[in-house]
Amino acid sequence: MRAVRVIGLDLLAPAVLGGLATLGFAPFGYYGLTLIAIVGLIALWWQAGARRAAWRGWVFGLAHFGTGIYWTFVSTYYYGGAPLPMAIGLVCLLSAYMAAYPMLVGAFAGFTRGLPRTLWALLLVPGAWLAAELMRSWVLTGFPWLSLGYSLIDAPLTALAPIGGVYFMGALMVAAAGMVVLLFAGSLIGRAVSVALLAAAPFALWLLPPASQWTRPAGEPVSVDVIQGNFPQQVKWDPDTFATTLTRYRNLTERSDADLVLWPEVAIPAPANRVQSYFDDIDAMAANRGQTVLAGTLVHQGDDQPYYNAVLALGAGHGRYYKRHLVPFGEYFPVPDFVMHWLDGINMRYSNFGFGAEDQPLIEVDGVKIGLSICFEDAFGYEIAKALPAAGILANVTNDAWFAGTTAADQHLEIARMRALEAGRPMLRAANTGISAVIDFDGRVRERTGQFEIANIQTRVQPRAGLTPYMRIGDWPLWTAGFLLTGVGLIAAIARRRRGRA
Repeated sequence: MRAVRVIGLDLLAPAVLGGLATLGFAPFGYYGLTLIAIVGLIALWWQAGARRAAWRGWVFGLAHFGTGIYWTFVSTYYYGGAPLPMAIGLVCLLSAYMAAYPMLVGAFAGFTRGLPRTLWALLLVPGAWLAAELMRSWVLTGFPWLSLGYSLIDAPLTALAPIGGVYFMGALMVAAAGMVVLLFAGSLIGRAVSVALLAAAPFALWLLPPASQWTRPAGEPVSVDVIQGNFPQQVKWDPDTFATTLTRYRNLTERSDADLVLWPEVAIPAPANRVQSYFDDIDAMAANRGQTVLAGTLVHQGDDQPYYNAVLALGAGHGRYYKRHLVPFGEYFPVPDFVMHWLDGINMRYSNFGFGAEDQPLIEVDGVKIGLSICFEDAFGYEIAKALPAAGILANVTNDAWFAGTTAADQHLEIARMRALEAGRPMLRAANTGISAVIDFDGRVRERTGQFEIANIQTRVQPRAGLTPYMRIGDWPLWTAGFLLTGVGLIAAIARRRRGRA
């Protein structure tokens, strides 16, 4: 019986719940299943000690992140050139690392389970989860993929995003799961509190201001053309494809009469100075039309200088943007030199880019400033906030071809939608192989392309002004609340244990 219990409660149940939680995220969108998974996880922690609860949290996380970010294998093995055992090992290692965060929450939940259960389920466990997600967004420059709040982008809770952001929404989901557990396993007081909160929730949501309350239209709409060149990763850097790349982006741009034309990340896969005449031609063509082309490319200013992942403004607009928030172990390797030499020895392809400055001036199009981000940067609300309140429109350029055929592109679009909603700004999204999109200020996708097709989106976008509460205040209240609740819970649990031994 003990073996059956271990397999059921300590392995099978948390693993199934972890996989179930992934179904709440794009492209699936069954956020109710994510809530059920968190209810099940809290129920597994209900009577478990710190060690067992930590283990169950880790198994849950391993299944959740293993099914949610499996696509890192595609970029590492098929396009990164890593040997198969290394590629599998790196994905497993990343999943195990990500699973450490629900493991820590589980350890906290088990250690504090002797405290009043209503407080434990409604405040302490959600507070610990909030602290863990915030830490995951910061440690090693952060990897906040699959934060719980993203699963709620299409739930009737979107009015909360401009107020508290994605981590606040995730903490509320954990608190809601705690209410459900209290209904079945709590004391009479706990059940009464949960019933009262669940009954009050619809009225509270009804009273919340809509997303349109926080920002306002500013100036005239801007005509835009979002271009998707569609060069699969296996040919994108092939010298035989380079001429086709130049021709395709020139032709797609020539056919556009939009004020703003947006190319994807590194649309031209070469340092700009090596094809300067090409960029000069695009610059002259766009300038004659009063048009601004935002072109993704690389910048390399000398042998002793780093490469930069950049967006250049051509034509009527002026300036450039260098990516600030690089992907660790993707765009730069924070490892000693001997490791870099070893990577060279096994012919593993890697990049080591330079960091863009924090205070880069915004590019302006017809009097409207554009808040640019490149690829992974839109996973961080504080990166988007750096362009506000000056920016009237947000734009993200990316290349999700690294993860072709997986759920990564859908998840990345979901993240971009959350940033638009948090900021109260429309967002333009140009992706090499898709999904490119125009997202309204309320997080709704107005238009999108399919994947793996040459496509473009021509429309008009209304700039907006003002600041949402979240962009005005940021995450610091959440950091304070998360670590305050965690600290209070630990201190109270330690004090209770000492009283029990006295």
